[in-house]
Amino acid sequence: MITPVEMLYLCMEVAGCPTVCRHCWAQGTGYGMMPLADIEWVLAEAHRFCDDRGLGFDAYPMHELAAHPDAARLFGLFNSHSGTVEGGGTMFEPWTTTGVPLALREDWRGVLEAAAGTGTLHLWVAFHGTGEVHDRQANHRGAFAGTCRAIERAHAAGLNVGCNVFLTAASLPQLTELTGTVGRLVDAGKCFETASYLPTPRSRRNERLRLTLPELEPVADRLAGLADPVNVCQWTSLETRTEAAYVRQALAGDWPAIPDPAPGELALVCRPGLDVYSGLAGLYRVRHGNLRTDGIAAVLGRALAHGRERDDALWFGPGPLPAPDELAARYGDAAGLGVHPGPESVRYLWLDRANRQSKVSEKP
Repeated sequence: MITPVEMLYLCMEVAGCPTVCRHCWAQGTGYGMMPLADIEWVLAEAHRFCDDRGLGFDAYPMHELAAHPDAARLFGLFNSHSGTVEGGGTMFEPWTTTGVPLALREDWRGVLEAAAGTGTLHLWVAFHGTGEVHDRQANHRGAFAGTCRAIERAHAAGLNVGCNVFLTAASLPQLTELTGTVGRLVDAGKCFETASYLPTPRSRRNERLRLTLPELEPVADRLAGLADPVNVCQWTSLETRTEAAYVRQALAGDWPAIPDPAPGELALVCRPGLDVYSGLAGLYRVRHGNLRTDGIAAVLGRALAHGRERDDALWFGPGPLPAPDELAARYGDAAGLGVHPGPESVRYLWLDRANRQSKVSEKP
């Protein structure tokens, strides 16, 4: 059942990423930046539009806030328009970044101090390996060195640093070096994991590097010992996280219910040129118009009339999707030993296989 719209969530593409990470759900690229005056205008007018209609309003800057020339001003600006910040908190706690833009900026200290001034306590980065392995995953020469430099700068500015460590067939042989780096630099949380699957060209390419049960079993206890308590479950009972195990679970009718992650929220994307789409960062479905040329009320009104869609529909289009047992029977690998972080990763893998097979069969 689709719930009515109660909050409009506007993902604003204020600046592109210098990195193009393979696992990235948000599909960041280096597309330039949105002028500060446009950001201020859109936030103010969209917030007013929602207030006039009794709707909540929230907004977040993507893809890489730290790449924006006026990054230091954006922390307070977005916090002032956030519908989720309560009691003087900040939406940038922790502040997630590749770290690379901070390593490239001469005014990095001012940016970090601006973040801290609005309540940010932690920087949160990601490691995909060390050296060239990380650089290849981020598609940016020097990305590993840049991330390490950004961590050192965060510490110098008084912030703590946490991280995700995405393990692949390329980075697992570096585990000792990688954990040494993380242990030396990271002081506020470590999440060791395998990346979730998404129906994107990057994710399909990254799937070739997904680790298998035989590869991970010998180091599972070690990883469980390194991980933070909330992340330990990723490395226990690994045999229940393989594709084969999820096939058996689906065929047995024991698939877990997946709750709507944002009930009542209408997710929209505002691109740098002020075109607005239904979708998520990097994922654009129905275009509703341009805020500058068509007007805030007209564009957001069309978006509300179109209504909200679950993430499934944004990725795979409208209409009913096959049930997990049907997907497992037709598109699952009953002998697959790839280890996934959870059932949604595998379900998206099966749905993508179904879509791709359907497109092939439709060709003349």
